[in-house]
Amino acid sequence: MKYKIVVFGVKQSTISLIETFKDDIDLIITVDDNIKQNNHIAGEGSFSEFIKTNNIECYSVGDYSLKTCQDFFNNNEFEMGISYGWQRLIPQYILDRFETGVFGTHASPLGLPYGKGRSPLNWSIIRGFNQVYFNLFKYVAKADRGMMYSTVKFEINKWDTIESIKMKDLIVTRTEVCKLINDYKNNSIKLFEQKADIEETFFPKRTPKDGKIDLNNDMIDIYNLIRGTTRPFPGSFLEYGDSNVILWDAVPFDTKLDFSSHEVGEIVDFFDGKFILKLVDGVLLVKDFKCDKRLKKGVILV
Repeated sequence: MKYKIVVFGVKQSTISLIETFKDDIDLIITVDDNIKQNNHIAGEGSFSEFIKTNNIECYSVGDYSLKTCQDFFNNNEFEMGISYGWQRLIPQYILDRFETGVFGTHASPLGLPYGKGRSPLNWSIIRGFNQVYFNLFKYVAKADRGMMYSTVKFEINKWDTIESIKMKDLIVTRTEVCKLINDYKNNSIKLFEQKADIEETFFPKRTPKDGKIDLNNDMIDIYNLIRGTTRPFPGSFLEYGDSNVILWDAVPFDTKLDFSSHEVGEIVDFFDGKFILKLVDGVLLVKDFKCDKRLKKGVILV
């Protein structure tokens, strides 16, 4: 069997992307549902209904690394692959099977090769950057090192959360992947090198425990952590006894009002299910949170 355009993906964002060009897709490669659960994939998507409705062939693998799928790839032919919402490197033996190559995306606050690695959108918010470069590039075996097809800059404003940034990223991805598909059809794909004047750096993998808030940090750093890890990710948290208090939504509230009589980490007031939290350089308004214990004024979070 020869497949012209193949999409690799496991997330709901993968489905949202391919809705744009579903008539061009010959095959979707995803992973079994139990593999998604075992790998704790944030924002995982269910492909069964989409595939049934749109009559698209699907190959569901039991190995997220794709290292045990040689028979399928060796016994079929492939022209171009698109990877979106696939959080693993694609092995060289699979890349070699695609005549035009496999293309994927990666975000970077300064442009590749800066910010390779894991969770670049989250890290861009957490580290206080005000911009993101979307990058669409041809895969090689090593992470985020291929030749570029396109790069597009968009902003991170002070109201953005990881949810809104993912929306912006998807908007740009739809546009650029459609351009790539048109160039593929016209045999006119042109590539260029990554930036030579930017240092190569790597973002590390994030885990749920990385959402622990350090109350020694400034309010803006805590705000950036909260908005960079909120839904659909595990969130940022403080501790109250043996329970976690997950802060889903919070904003800087004030730096001038006098709360000097309160401790850092203290809930200084409650308003209609929202609370004011004392920090080292001001107070934070927590608008949405989760805790299995009842919180009240005067409670100290650590």
